[in-house]
Amino acid sequence: MKWLLEAYDRSFEKEILRTVSQEIPWKLVEHFSHLRRDSGTEGEREAARYLTNQLDAMGIPFQVYEPELYLSLPQWAKLRVISPSTFEIPCKTPSFSSSTDGNPIEGNLVYVPTETGEKSEYLFAEGMREIAQDVEGKIVLTEGIFAPQKAWEMESRGAMAQIFINPGALIHEANFSTVWGTPTLENMNRIPKTPIVTINRSNGKRLIDLCKTGDPKVAIQTKLSVGWANCPLPVAEIKGKFEPEKFMLIHGHYDAWHYGVGDNATGNAACLEIARVFHHFKDRLFRTVKVAWWPGHSTGRYGGSTWFADQFAVDLAENCIAQINIDSPGCRWADEYDGVMWMPEVDDFCKKVIHDVTGKKARGIRPMRAGDYSFNHLGVTGMYMLMSTIPQEIKREKGFYTVGGCAGNSWAWHTENDTLDVADPHVLLRDIKIYVASILRIINAFIFPFDFEHWAKESAKVLESYQSIGGNHIDLKPVLEESRLLQKTLSLFYSELENAYFKKERRPELFKRTNQCLLELGRILIPIDYTKGGRYSHDPAIPIPSFPDLEALGQLHRFARESNEYRFLKTQLLRGRNKVLDALKRAGREMERYLEELKRGRGKRTIA
Repeated sequence: MKWLLEAYDRSFEKEILRTVSQEIPWKLVEHFSHLRRDSGTEGEREAARYLTNQLDAMGIPFQVYEPELYLSLPQWAKLRVISPSTFEIPCKTPSFSSSTDGNPIEGNLVYVPTETGEKSEYLFAEGMREIAQDVEGKIVLTEGIFAPQKAWEMESRGAMAQIFINPGALIHEANFSTVWGTPTLENMNRIPKTPIVTINRSNGKRLIDLCKTGDPKVAIQTKLSVGWANCPLPVAEIKGKFEPEKFMLIHGHYDAWHYGVGDNATGNAACLEIARVFHHFKDRLFRTVKVAWWPGHSTGRYGGSTWFADQFAVDLAENCIAQINIDSPGCRWADEYDGVMWMPEVDDFCKKVIHDVTGKKARGIRPMRAGDYSFNHLGVTGMYMLMSTIPQEIKREKGFYTVGGCAGNSWAWHTENDTLDVADPHVLLRDIKIYVASILRIINAFIFPFDFEHWAKESAKVLESYQSIGGNHIDLKPVLEESRLLQKTLSLFYSELENAYFKKERRPELFKRTNQCLLELGRILIPIDYTKGGRYSHDPAIPIPSFPDLEALGQLHRFARESNEYRFLKTQLLRGRNKVLDALKRAGREMERYLEELKRGRGKRTIA
């Protein structure tokens, strides 16, 4: 759908990109490189003051909110082997581990391998092998950097404490809560109730060897500061001229582990430069740009962005065109755009922007249930998160393994090593230009460049795979038929739209209605693809597959057809099928109504 991707003012884009500078962003990076920014602390407030002082000096309108966030700040941890010999192992405790308040928890150690236990790439390793070990009343040893779901499962099996092995020489900071944002009475039980510590690979191997040769006993002590804090949340707003109520949300977290230069001072700098550039051209913007800096990302499990999503849910659902998450751009050695996250409807769009700005090819992946993607339940199209990345050959040369930021620099990510030398001003400038071009091409588009026909084609593949898995148990043919029908309707819609666009039927009311239709389409389709809960609730902070209400089809074969478990799960899946089918039908009806409007509107007075 090439025509849709080129419906923008190229001359204006060239002009605006020429004004992007590294001067102000790099000053912020240098300043933040000396500033610890733990949420709820004075360091975070100083960072917020720096941001707002800069906005104020540039005359950019902004507001600072003060959400009360529930935070868990690790203080210290100890791990001691009691038998067969006595020695201590360096460790850390993750955010939302249970605090022992300094009192040791002693128990027998049992090793539970993960599916990826022998590999280095198990950042979000969640899966466990079918285990024969009895973990009840034991201290479990297993692999993972960021594995809250695994911790939850082990705790549910009766583990009294847990030790997670990181894949390298370093111990990475982490958050092990499966609650997204501030807990509620309904999900507060998901906050870990057992102490957790993390250790490095060599010490993990040492403990694994002990488990293989005997019945070791260990003691764990953890200390965390848990409670409520009011945290500054600055939001800049540059109003558009023609549809000021419609806006793009540009955002990234400004709290950090340690000095957090690559994660995420560089992202904070990018947000500031974006605000500066668009404010400079404010009189030529069709729609509004909002730029937000989130607190509570690291120690509040995306608390700031979740608060914003809750506080302004209706406005976001009605008016947010799309959201761009900015996390860990501008890092040293990051010369590729491989595995950048975006939703299917902007796949071609994002690839084209990156290629146009950098000359490089990009590969997109499905957005993970991570970062500050706190708006999927509202049906908001999302793009990016991590941006440029370090090429694989450099990662291999330097011994890096998979991590979730700093462009893949595992020596720095979530460690004390995330300092100024992690960042690169030239890479940062290049990444900022990608963000600026992406934003401009959407807020000043005649028609939003959202290709939901591509979404429908990709979704059909997923639905077909579910049908092949569970076809003997649940009939998904009605869902597949509706999916194919939607594809045809969308194809007709975009064809009619192309005719209208190129025949100069460029009526403002046509574009406005078209864009509203595209937003409404996203509000229907994105939640069934990315969420399982209701429109105004947040799913757990665990991996979410495509069409999660149908995922459990792969589990039906585990149960005998006459068992309660089989019948209960089948009932659950029938309800999930109804939910997906209903959404596809509603989306189809929306498109059919608009197709009729397009056809009726042909031949009306136009403006060139």
